[in-house]
Amino acid sequence: MIRAVQLGGFRNPPDPDEMSASRFTIPVSLIVPVSDGSDAGAVNTTISALLALNYPQFEVIVVTEGPSAGDAFITLWELEAREVFYRASLATAPIRMMYRSSRDARLLVVDKKPGNIADALNCGVNLARFRYVTAVEPGVAFDADALSRALTAPLRNPATVVGATYHVEIVGDALQRLRSIRSQMHSRLIWGTAPAALGPLDTIVVWRRDAVAQAGGFSPDAVDPHLDMMVRVQSSTAAGVSGPVVRTADIFGCRQSRALAPAVATMARRHAAVWQAVASAMAIGGRTEMLARFVVAEVLTPCVQAWVVVAAVAGVAAGWWPWLDAALALVLLACGQAVVSCAALLVRSSRDGAPDHRELRRLVLLAPLELILVGLVTASARIAGIVLFLQTARLRSTVGGHGESPAV
Repeated sequence: MIRAVQLGGFRNPPDPDEMSASRFTIPVSLIVPVSDGSDAGAVNTTISALLALNYPQFEVIVVTEGPSAGDAFITLWELEAREVFYRASLATAPIRMMYRSSRDARLLVVDKKPGNIADALNCGVNLARFRYVTAVEPGVAFDADALSRALTAPLRNPATVVGATYHVEIVGDALQRLRSIRSQMHSRLIWGTAPAALGPLDTIVVWRRDAVAQAGGFSPDAVDPHLDMMVRVQSSTAAGVSGPVVRTADIFGCRQSRALAPAVATMARRHAAVWQAVASAMAIGGRTEMLARFVVAEVLTPCVQAWVVVAAVAGVAAGWWPWLDAALALVLLACGQAVVSCAALLVRSSRDGAPDHRELRRLVLLAPLELILVGLVTASARIAGIVLFLQTARLRSTVGGHGESPAV
C-alpha cells in the first residue's frame, strides 16, 4: 500500500501557503503516463494525491494506452467523453477518446493507441495548457506540498531554466535506499555548482513546455527520454531552446524498492541511457563539462572499483601476491565506499523524512557490505546496459533513427 509521506530537503523552502495564495505562482500541467495492464489501484492513488496537491492552479492529464486502462477510471472519476481542441505540435500515436471528469474538472483522461513512454509524454505536452509540465508515474508517494517544492528552482529564474530535477527516494530495501541517499549527496556536491546537469536515476523532472516543444519533443528512440531531453536542450544552439537543467538535491517523494530483476533492468537502462547521452552530446557538440561530471560519477568510479576487484583476484590466481593482500585491498575498497555512504546518511539525517534511528543504524552497518553484496549485480547491470546501448545504436542506424528502443 502506498502512503503519502512528509519529505523535504532544500536550502530555503518556500512557505506552501504563501505559494498557494500568490498570483505569481506559475500553473503546471501534470502528466500521468499509464500503460495497458498497469495497476489500477496505484494509478487511482496517484491521481487522488495529485488532485489533493496544495498548489493554486494545475491540471492532471492521464494518458492511457489501452481500453482496459481507460475503462478502469470511467466509473470512479465519473468521466464524460469530451471533444478537446489542442495543437498537435508533436507527432504521437492517434488519440481514440478524451474524457473530462465531472468530479474534478482539472482531470483529463486520454485514451490513445499504444506507443512508448516518450509517445505518452509528447501526447501530454500537446494537451498541456500551462507553461510548465512534469510527469509523475504511478507508484510515487508524495505529500501535499511536493509540487510547491518542485517549482522552487524554476520560479527563481523562469526565463532561463528549462528544467529542474528532484529525487524520488527509494524506501523498503536497505541497499537500494543507500544508493538513493548517496545519489542525493552527489546532486549536492558534484552537481550543485554545475552550469548544466543531468538527472539522477530516480527522478521527477519539471520541464518548461516551450523548450520541450522547440526541441522536437521526447525522442521515441531514447532509452531514457528525460535524460535525452536534458542533453538536447542544454546542447542546442537554436534560439529559445538552449538553457540549463537544474539538478537539485531536493526530494519530491518516495517509491517502494523494486525486486531484484526489475532493479537490475532499471539500472541497465540507466547505464544504456548514459552511453547514449554521451554519444548524442558528442554528435551535436554537447557541453563537455556536463558529461565529464556524469562520466566521473557514474562511469569512471565504478570502472576503477571493478578494476581493483579484478586485479586483486587475478593477482592471487597468478601468484603475484598472497590472498591476504588481495583481501585487504577489497576490504579497503568496501570501507572507502562505506565512508561515502555514511557521509550521505549524515547529510540525509538532518532533513525531513530521514530514516529513524533504528533504520540509520541498520544502514550504517550494511554500508561496508554493500560492495560485496551487490557488486556482482551492479556489474551485470552495467554490462547489460552496454549491450542495450549497442543494440539501440544498431537499430537506430538500421531504421534511420525512427525505431523503438529494445526492452531490457
